[in-house]
Amino acid sequence: MNDSVTQGNWDWYKEVMRSWLEDPLVEQFGCLNMTSLNMDQAYMTGISDRNVSLYSVSDDCFRCPFELQKTLEAGVQSTFVVNTARRATWRVYEDVSEQYMSAANASGLICQLRPELGEFGVYTLNATGEGCDVRTDKEPVNIYLPLLLCVSLLLGIWVLYGLGKLIMSRIRRTGKLRYGDKELAMQQRLRALDTFRGIAIVFMIFVNDGAGGYWWLEHATWNGLAAGDLVFPAFLWIMGVCIPLSVKSAFAKGIPRWKIVLQILRRSVVMFVLGVSLNTIYGSNMLGELRVMGVLQRLAVAYLVAAGFYALTAPKYYTPPRGACGQALKDLMSCIWCWVLAAVLVAAHTVITFILHHPDCPAGYLGPGGKHDEWAAPECGGGAAGYIDRLVLGDAHLYQHSDARRVYGGLPTDPEGLLGCLTSAVQALLGVQAGATVLLQRAHRARVSRWLACALALALAGALLAGFSRDHGVLPINKNLWSMSFVLVTSACSLTLLSICYTFTDAWRLWGGAPFRAPGLNAIALYVGHSLCAHLFPFHWRVPLMRTHAVRLPEAVWGTALWVIIAHVMAKKKVFITL
Repeated sequence: MNDSVTQGNWDWYKEVMRSWLEDPLVEQFGCLNMTSLNMDQAYMTGISDRNVSLYSVSDDCFRCPFELQKTLEAGVQSTFVVNTARRATWRVYEDVSEQYMSAANASGLICQLRPELGEFGVYTLNATGEGCDVRTDKEPVNIYLPLLLCVSLLLGIWVLYGLGKLIMSRIRRTGKLRYGDKELAMQQRLRALDTFRGIAIVFMIFVNDGAGGYWWLEHATWNGLAAGDLVFPAFLWIMGVCIPLSVKSAFAKGIPRWKIVLQILRRSVVMFVLGVSLNTIYGSNMLGELRVMGVLQRLAVAYLVAAGFYALTAPKYYTPPRGACGQALKDLMSCIWCWVLAAVLVAAHTVITFILHHPDCPAGYLGPGGKHDEWAAPECGGGAAGYIDRLVLGDAHLYQHSDARRVYGGLPTDPEGLLGCLTSAVQALLGVQAGATVLLQRAHRARVSRWLACALALALAGALLAGFSRDHGVLPINKNLWSMSFVLVTSACSLTLLSICYTFTDAWRLWGGAPFRAPGLNAIALYVGHSLCAHLFPFHWRVPLMRTHAVRLPEAVWGTALWVIIAHVMAKKKVFITL
């Protein structure tokens, strides 16, 4: 009796553990081979009392036509694989066989439904003249259990590391400073800046490593905002925050303006060339197909505009206006020329976006082309931004494998194209303003309150431009076009995160910034390093069945963790690589 109870408990324990690891628990379900399914896939068996065609359109494809998925014959069961990553709208038509169907076409429509499908589930679609329904024959797995388990383990390791460090510091009380503290103290460097930058670069590496296959941790296909979309603008924005600090430090050392500008130009050129070189890791190194723009190139252009302009216009010794109002607005007044430049850039970007267009394309088009809006402008992907890139750079020199092109089809659009450099520079200038607050507002409360107030204002302005929706505003939030609504909303998120980091690391001193501070001290080195090692062991590895989030997530976390460890070793040895 006790043996059977023990065996039953053990079987239950194994079943629970397998479910936490995204295991479907059976290799065969009826006549279906469950091991043949890949990540975010399920089986669907279609049954109908007449000849029908099943069409679907994913929520990810805005205003796209319905696409034929399967034709069902009367009285014949047909099993096929469906994708479960994004929810979709299904339609069942009778006596229709076209590849695409307009959403406005209701001729022969039997039913429309939005089934909730999950990975490794088994479902049955029953279509009759009276309607349709989807039955669940086998429950899907919970794809978020591996993520919850991974986050819990990382938090546990972080807590244990912090406790161990605290205990060791109590045991070995010395007068030595921790790595980098002497250098940082000499430069009066805020821990929050390095911590923020570290969070950005660590998450950037994690996203580039696949983010465990969770689509919402990566990038939005076109309009909208996914978690991965916050990383690059955060990195660009924090670069702007550091500009006033570095320029004022150079002024204090007596370095002439022209030398500062020359240094900015040199760094921008090096960053741009390095970015073009890194493009050949993922793309072609043929000169006729070499991708010109990219992440580092966009950073280089924005840095050149924002830092160069600030170095030329910033007063060496700023005297705020007299009076309470002048004191309250002194950080804003110190960047008045930056605000003028930002207004000019926004005006230029707006005029170009809504006026310039290809002769065969509508003015002000902001879509991805292809199937969007049921082929309203199939050759107009990216609107003015795409037109400029194709005109100046050429199709072959653009990014060829974007998610927008995979989902919508159409011409290639580069998410780091030329027109977006204008609004990227605006985002860097918004960071400059936050950096000026650090220089001129000494009180912790004054800094944080200004940042949070600015975050609220920017978020509201961005939401208004986007119409408080994903696709229906005047300027939808769009990373591919680097729209102004995207700039405002992501800058608001960056201001909020900086306020949190600053409160805990510099104001209250409850957190030293670990484990993100060390990666923040060598952010460029880590970005270049993880790009160079994109396909190298031990940073990346594969097993025969990489078909679940539970396998891909540890691989992405492992590669990211190795770079965090490398950053800590570099900081321990006081190795700081800058351009």
